[in-house]
Amino acid sequence: MSLTLNKPVNKLHALRPCSHCGVPTVAVEEDQDVFCCDGCLGAYQLIHNLGLEDYYALRANRSHIADDVPCIDPSRLSILDNLEAAGVVVHPMADGLCSVRLSVDGIHCAACTWLIERVQSTIPGLESAQVRMSDRSIEFIYDPNRTQPIKIAHKLAKLGYALSPWIVDTQEDQGFQLQQRDHWFGIALSAFFAANAMWVGVALYAGEATGISVDHEYFLRWVGTVLALLAVVFPGRLFFHTAWQAIRTGTPHVDIPVAIALMMGIGGSLVGSVRGVGDIYFDSLASLILLLRVGRYIQFRAQYRTSLSLGKLLRWNSNTACRLEADGSTTQLPAHRLQPGDRVVVLPGGIVPADGWVVAGVSSIDTSLLNGENRTQSVAIGDQVLAGTTNILAAVTLSVSSVGSETRIGKLMELVRSGASHRTRSIDAADQVSKWFVLAVILLGLGTWTTWTIVASAAVATEHTMALLTIACPCALALAAPLVLTVAMGRAARKQIWIRDGSCLERMATPGKLWIDKTGTLTFGKIKVLAWHGDDEGLQYAMALENSVRHPVAKAICDFARDRVVIGTEPSDVEFQVGKGVLGYVGRNSVAIGNQRWMSENGIAISGPLLAMERDALECNRSVVWLAVNGMACGLFELGDPLRPDAIETLRTISNLGWRLGILSGDRQEIVDHVANEIRSNGIDIEESLGQHCPEDKLKVIERTKAMENGPCAMVGDGVNDAAALSVADVGIAIRGGSEQALLAAPIFLANGRLASVAELMAASKGVTLGIRRCFAASLIYNTVTLTLAMLGWIHPLIAAVLMPISGLTVLVMAMSTNVFKKGK
Repeated sequence: MSLTLNKPVNKLHALRPCSHCGVPTVAVEEDQDVFCCDGCLGAYQLIHNLGLEDYYALRANRSHIADDVPCIDPSRLSILDNLEAAGVVVHPMADGLCSVRLSVDGIHCAACTWLIERVQSTIPGLESAQVRMSDRSIEFIYDPNRTQPIKIAHKLAKLGYALSPWIVDTQEDQGFQLQQRDHWFGIALSAFFAANAMWVGVALYAGEATGISVDHEYFLRWVGTVLALLAVVFPGRLFFHTAWQAIRTGTPHVDIPVAIALMMGIGGSLVGSVRGVGDIYFDSLASLILLLRVGRYIQFRAQYRTSLSLGKLLRWNSNTACRLEADGSTTQLPAHRLQPGDRVVVLPGGIVPADGWVVAGVSSIDTSLLNGENRTQSVAIGDQVLAGTTNILAAVTLSVSSVGSETRIGKLMELVRSGASHRTRSIDAADQVSKWFVLAVILLGLGTWTTWTIVASAAVATEHTMALLTIACPCALALAAPLVLTVAMGRAARKQIWIRDGSCLERMATPGKLWIDKTGTLTFGKIKVLAWHGDDEGLQYAMALENSVRHPVAKAICDFARDRVVIGTEPSDVEFQVGKGVLGYVGRNSVAIGNQRWMSENGIAISGPLLAMERDALECNRSVVWLAVNGMACGLFELGDPLRPDAIETLRTISNLGWRLGILSGDRQEIVDHVANEIRSNGIDIEESLGQHCPEDKLKVIERTKAMENGPCAMVGDGVNDAAALSVADVGIAIRGGSEQALLAAPIFLANGRLASVAELMAASKGVTLGIRRCFAASLIYNTVTLTLAMLGWIHPLIAAVLMPISGLTVLVMAMSTNVFKKGK
């Protein structure tokens, strides 16, 4: 097996995917395994050494979209050295083993779960490892005399999985487990009763056709009735409880007619069993309870997943903090365990764990997570730094002023919580329709029973009312929209479009106002070299110098130069000045890269045609960085954040669908205006372009738009600074690329990172609406015809029991045929 780590080579070599993570990289030879980084190379070798090559076969079933597999910084794992300080609860077990649950980052699919659980056998002392995908956690059972969580963490880090303390609301988790257990038990019990009742029903139906003794028929009637009675009393009590609470509070609920139908069904079955003649409904009752319990569990899981996603969002910034103790030592602990007045050290590349003031050090901070601006901010002693931002250049020491929910980002997350619980007008309207439907069914049932009691007898009235309540069960009508939405959501998931709230698809069917974030949404969200004015030799000097610097501009220059030149001599005497530039020696040549003012301060003259190029670049709102070699300016880089390749066509498609467009960004107003004008130059109307809007300002714009517009207000964004607006908008769409846990606030998440998927969603929403209307029409025709026939006494209760599931199957077939998210579209 030939292994090659990616090196800068001539750009004519073909791009091939990394053999471990699938990220495009360059291969020197066609038959070689190629890797994008040392982490992937190490993970690949370890997996093969352990004999776990099946991992790649399992992962091959996933989408072609690759997930980056990060190299884990060992310093991230040091928090697990002191479990008590980290707030990790270790549960001792009777046999001397210990149990602990930790959070795991980097798992994407079943293949990841398979790999982690198989690695367990290769770690001495680790008895069990069970991954829970729902909350990205893992439970270890281990022998403390032979291993510790920190050792397990280092082993998994080599595979690209990072362990950290698991934060959870214990009471909330226990409550969920109890409720889920109750649902599972109810479904299992109702399935047992339904299966046996159906077999008894089959025996009775067969006996009616071929002949059966009176004693056997009487016995089977009682067996079926007892099974139905047990199903009603035990798994069916949930609906009686809800119906009784609704009656006590005077609030119509869909469980009221369901409870009435169940009571009449069991009553009719008891009468039929006692008399030995007449119809009995035990098989239909048991089957109906099973279907209702399954539906109720699906609803419970959907609600829990929503609350779980929000819970993850509100705890998203539980990163590690390095607290500086009084004796000069440091302690690693979760950020939420900090206290105001603590001093923390934030290393280069680290996330600031709390709001605070710089008390030592000078650095540059990336604030794009909060304000969407991709330019860094220089900080020194006395400057305030906010939680959630990223330290770029050098280590700084902060004095903590606010922690957790008291930080600015914590307050922003609370805005998201309130936005996620906001009830839309469509939800209120749906509640009103449900109430009227329930009342109508009850009144029709009462009228039918009264009329037939007067015309015929109570037995006849009960029979016809049972038929009415059975056939008028709101399943067909109630399932129409959920089924179509479920089908659409499933097909969208195949395209890596994750829809948490299916009602958004309905809202998007009507055009309204679409606000789009700029940084990371319309653009890539990171600085790129848009043009280089100079020769390859100068580019080689620039790459050699910038390769030793941690800064967005340095990374952009290195990324640009990597496929064009090869790094030569390592630089020496490198000096970086925050906000100005970098200088050093490459071989015997002095090299300086920075802005024009800094060049002048260092005695480097700039003249000639390059000055005209700088003026043109500045007019296009691009940043300019100069390169000087041996005191002579010899080139310049034009830097910016370009539009995504699919941005123009996507916006044109959305505009053609009738949507009005606006840009809502935290970046500088002049940059936002430039992007808007670039889009307008392609014949697309941008009504408004708003810049320098903080998260709270974005929220106000969305609320104002919702109050003023007749159609829906949609928002597309990619970062925490968009989270509150995404959660409050009628339709919130998050694009992969920002803080992905924070983006769970949005009801729609584009995991594929394609802006074009927004247009796909809007086109598909029309198909969803059409599909729902077709199903509603079919359900309405069905209910109108069957209710009329039932009230006239023309439908036997047994026929009603048969027609009820047929109506649901009809809606299911129509939902499956809905023309949304088809392959190739």
